[in-house]
Amino acid sequence: MSDSYSPKQIARALGVSESSVKRWCDRGLIDYQKTAGGHRRVVLGELMRFVKDQRKVIARPQLLGLPVARETQPRSCAGSAESFTESLIAGELELCRQIILDLFLSEFSVSKICDEFIASAMEVIGERWECGDVEVFQERRGCEIVLGALHELRRLLPPPVANRPVAIGATVEGDNYGLGTSMAELVLRDCGWNATSLGCNLPYATLAAAIRQHRPRLFWLSCSHLLNRDEFLVNYAALHEEFGLDVAFVVGGRELDESLRRQMQYAAYCDNMQHLEAFARTALSFSSEHEKDLSVEARSEQQAL
Repeated sequence: MSDSYSPKQIARALGVSESSVKRWCDRGLIDYQKTAGGHRRVVLGELMRFVKDQRKVIARPQLLGLPVARETQPRSCAGSAESFTESLIAGELELCRQIILDLFLSEFSVSKICDEFIASAMEVIGERWECGDVEVFQERRGCEIVLGALHELRRLLPPPVANRPVAIGATVEGDNYGLGTSMAELVLRDCGWNATSLGCNLPYATLAAAIRQHRPRLFWLSCSHLLNRDEFLVNYAALHEEFGLDVAFVVGGRELDESLRRQMQYAAYCDNMQHLEAFARTALSFSSEHEKDLSVEARSEQQAL
């Protein structure tokens, strides 16, 4: 399904008149693009921003390719978290999608959804697996459902603005656990960064090539599994030595215990996504001020010439 919609399609989904949607567009409440034929089109992420900001209700979410809202909602955050965990274990894909959408359209930030629902659920499932209460296939299936939910969350965020600072990240060679780097991408996008996860199990040489090509302001590594700690330290140090003065290195993941971190240099260590959000917002604010200073300096030089 297309990720952009006409005022008529949006009106049907929200249960309002088409003229209302056009009026919101004309007032600047909804950002839109025009086709070659002059017709308005609104991307899904921008529509979701409007819905959240204006506290609108999506009467027919299925028209936007979204799950239908649950008839009964858990009365507490803990109730939603428990419901999400049990739905993951049972493999109830649609219910998981519904819960994530409900959370996103409420007061929950992306970082809080990642920490208090997704990461928490996977931790509980891991503990039950170790106790023999959950089968391997249920854990693996849960991972796939979560990755799908994260992909859908990506659709719901406004598209990155071209002139925003770039952030890229990945997992290192030997680490195939993709939830951490996928969540980091979404949190950074939600903060306003032009962020892209490069994926999992990437050799250090290609990480260096990616930094040279994309010239990011921020580079993150999610480390859930390390093949060899000593080799990781050597390769990480080489990356930081080459790029650390120009790029903010942000690291996280269960493999980075205190003894390992003492041997590393980085701008921030984040043990959850809410910590990443706090650092990312501060770094983005600093980057914006830096850009303003450079712009003023450039204008002054031009006037002097």
